[in-house]
Amino acid sequence: MADKTSDQPAESAVGTDETADETPEVPAAETPATEETSEQAAKTGPRRTRLAVILGAVTVVLAAFGVWATLEAHSLRSTAAPPNLALTDGAATSAVNRQITHAINTVFSYNYADTGATRRAAQDLLTGPAIHQYNTYFALVTKDAPAQKLVVTTRVTNSGVELLSGNRARVLVFANQQDTRAGTHQTSYAGALFAVTAVRQGNRWKIENIDTFNGSR
Repeated sequence: MADKTSDQPAESAVGTDETADETPEVPAAETPATEETSEQAAKTGPRRTRLAVILGAVTVVLAAFGVWATLEAHSLRSTAAPPNLALTDGAATSAVNRQITHAINTVFSYNYADTGATRRAAQDLLTGPAIHQYNTYFALVTKDAPAQKLVVTTRVTNSGVELLSGNRARVLVFANQQDTRAGTHQTSYAGALFAVTAVRQGNRWKIENIDTFNGSR
């Protein structure tokens, strides 16, 4: 009887150990999703702040560039387009008009008996490309005028300085031409329109280019 009594507690002890071993482990509590969201927001916040600062800086730079570009363009326009003194300087405009009028009257008036006098005078009133233009034109005069005994008188009736800037000017000229044939005393009249580019050399204005001229003979 004593042996049976002593065995029973031992079995109970074993049963207790097995029960303890079979007890399920409780898993560790998972981190709530709200904590992850908070961490992400904490990281995203500074990034957004930095992005806003960068965008703000870029905006300032672009604005500054726009102001600079506007001022630079205005400066270039001012440099490329100097003021037209024909609109503001009456004395200078009158001087150009007077001298170019005299030059046109001289170089387009000639007498068949002495065309050389006109040619020589023209060389002192013309410069640059205008000399070649005039020599080409006057070659026909020296050929035809003696044969026809032609006397041509040119008088400017109206002129205007379109542009005057520094030592350059553009003058529009309208002139009447009277042609007389000495042998028959026949007289005819014609109009001539000149668009003249002039340059100032010293105190004198000379014709540099005859852009167009119509009706001159």
